[in-house]
Amino acid sequence: MLYYVRSGNYSMDLDLTFEKLIKKQAKYESTVLGLNLLISRLQKKYSINQSPEELQICLQEMKAFFEKFGSILEKDMEALKKL
Repeated sequence: MLYYVRSGNYSMDLDLTFEKLIKKQAKYESTVLGLNLLISRLQKKYSINQSPEELQICLQEMKAFFEKFGSILEKDMEALKKL
């Protein structure tokens, strides 16, 4: 699934990176407190119920956050590409 970021002039596939973060297979710390809180909350939520459905719900929430706050998360998007 290709994920388009409205605030940037590029598109990227962040699904695998988001999935790694949610499953705690990758670690990332942002300078944006809200993103750090979201990652922690989604990791906890997924660890309680590790079903494919729960993962999809977490991924949707992460994508919605990046779509809404993309303008302040550009540095994070660049860093996440490298994970």
